[in-house]
Amino acid sequence: MAGELVKSEAICLGIRPWSQTSHVVSWLTPSGKVSTLVKGAVRPKSFFLGQYDLNYTCEIVYYARARSDLHALRECAVLDSRDRLRTDYRALALSGYMRHVAGELAPIGPEAEAWYGLLESSLDSIGEVDPVAGMLEFDISALNLAGVSPDFTGCKSPSSRFYLEEGSFEGQSSRQMPIVPRVAACLLRPRQEKNLKILLDAARVIGVYYNFHLDFSPDVRRSVLKMMVKEKGEMQ
Repeated sequence: MAGELVKSEAICLGIRPWSQTSHVVSWLTPSGKVSTLVKGAVRPKSFFLGQYDLNYTCEIVYYARARSDLHALRECAVLDSRDRLRTDYRALALSGYMRHVAGELAPIGPEAEAWYGLLESSLDSIGEVDPVAGMLEFDISALNLAGVSPDFTGCKSPSSRFYLEEGSFEGQSSRQMPIVPRVAACLLRPRQEKNLKILLDAARVIGVYYNFHLDFSPDVRRSVLKMMVKEKGEMQ
């Protein structure tokens, strides 16, 4: 089979059928996003059965095809299956959001290593803090890696205006939104905030900022937030 043989650690981002017996699996590696064709993946005697699934960190070996973005997977071994994420639907929803963001924003090349590290550490930390706080921490780190890190310091009164274009409380752009001090403090240290309403207000701020700077569809994020909130009325 033609192509360079590549060995890498990888986090499974998504799986979709290719045929009745084969899968296309997308991965995030320290070098960027990779898609592999897994022939015969669901056959009863397939070597790949149980060797990959969503959120798994695996060691993969694949043939990199120069003329195609779809490469042929040769070997796959589980390094971390993160089974605990399967026992909590909120954790599973949050992990799906994290994979979605990393898959959309991570570049190809050496800079992808930081995104790989962010996704790996974020998946490992799910369950340590409130899931909304976990989403906020991930979002703020992702914005930093994307080069549009907001500065939430400088909020001194309930009438403070956050300027979306400048990404701070100092600016002159017309696109702005009010942020109260407690929400600003939450955005600086999400895991220290225990009030769900404040966490959700902070999450809305980040959602608006995402859309302004990254043209990021809010639908996935909004749906995951709704799943993670216990009382549906909190999202109204």
